[in-house]
Amino acid sequence: MKKFMCVLVALCLCGAAFAGEKTSPRPEEKQAPAAQEQKKADKKQNQTAKKATPAEQKKAFEARRKQIKKLVKKYRKASEEEKPAIKEQLSQIVSESVDAGLAYVKARIAAERANLDNWENKLQEDEKNLAQIKAKRVEDLLSGEAKRKHKAAQKAWKKQMKEAEKQLN
Repeated sequence: MKKFMCVLVALCLCGAAFAGEKTSPRPEEKQAPAAQEQKKADKKQNQTAKKATPAEQKKAFEARRKQIKKLVKKYRKASEEEKPAIKEQLSQIVSESVDAGLAYVKARIAAERANLDNWENKLQEDEKNLAQIKAKRVEDLLSGEAKRKHKAAQKAWKKQMKEAEKQLN
């Protein structure tokens, strides 16, 4: 997660740097066929990004990252005439990457808010039945039920972690 956030921040900063530079607008029919194909691919990725699973999002992120590196190398080696077209392609991919990163962060914030709401509701319910919860806890400790519940909770947590890891891969 840290790597993703670091790359996202770096891309945001790069996007801001590229956004400040002005490029000459080119009509679509004069653009290279590769640029037209890239626009079509971008549109497809934007449509699928809304419905993408975490694994698909990760693959798309890696593909954009590789494409950005490739275009940066190509830009540095290109002649002055080719640089504006490459720069426009790069700015489109960076823009898409930043948009996808921000959408991911917004989705995570929404998920965490929902999780926080669940915890607050549980807390309110527990506060209403505080005396019963305390008495049950004492009984569970004395009967050995607390130990069994703890082991079951650990097992369930490990299972959840394995499933989450599978979804990411």
